[in-house]
Amino acid sequence: MKQEDSAKSQGRRSQKDKSRKGGGSRGSRSLKGKLLIAMPGMEDPRFASSVILILYHDAERAMGVVINKPAGFMQIAEAREDNPEEIIETEQVPVYYGGPVEHEVALILHSTDRSDYESTRMVNKHFCVTSTPHILKDISNGTGPVCRLFLLGYASWGPGQLENELRRNDWLVGNSNPEIVFKINAQNKWDAALQALGINPGLLSMQGGNA
Repeated sequence: MKQEDSAKSQGRRSQKDKSRKGGGSRGSRSLKGKLLIAMPGMEDPRFASSVILILYHDAERAMGVVINKPAGFMQIAEAREDNPEEIIETEQVPVYYGGPVEHEVALILHSTDRSDYESTRMVNKHFCVTSTPHILKDISNGTGPVCRLFLLGYASWGPGQLENELRRNDWLVGNSNPEIVFKINAQNKWDAALQALGINPGLLSMQGGNA
């Protein structure tokens, strides 16, 4: 099978996967914990070449975070225990553009070795997402989750929106794993997510460029 045909077939399979309830029929499966991989023809520049981890999905909405678009750095700071009014700046960490919705909201996507924070929500056996500032103190003193991404904002879909985008073949759907999400350099995550599906990123990019 030619690569172009393979990519189109994968796009069709992604519709059948529909592992989501958001916008789909009541019998469809959730995409929670899956990766959305932008096709080369993605028209929305905010999501061009994006890889998105879906955090939540039901019949009413879907929510996810972009995991491959660095947006700068942030300084983690904490108060001294013997003098709470004095702030100590600790490590500087990269921050990612999580999506266009509420881009002032900070989220920490992290491994499940620490899931005991009040705001923590489980995604699957590999990932949690937390918004409480307490996690920052634990990260700064070395007791936080081993793997983490700091994100600003998120992506969100209403009923039917994500399903329509999948029907248009805007996205491919793949399985997530900690290696792609946490370990691989941001600029290589799109390629790695496609390769995990058995798709040659170079040939897929050529297909999109010639469309």
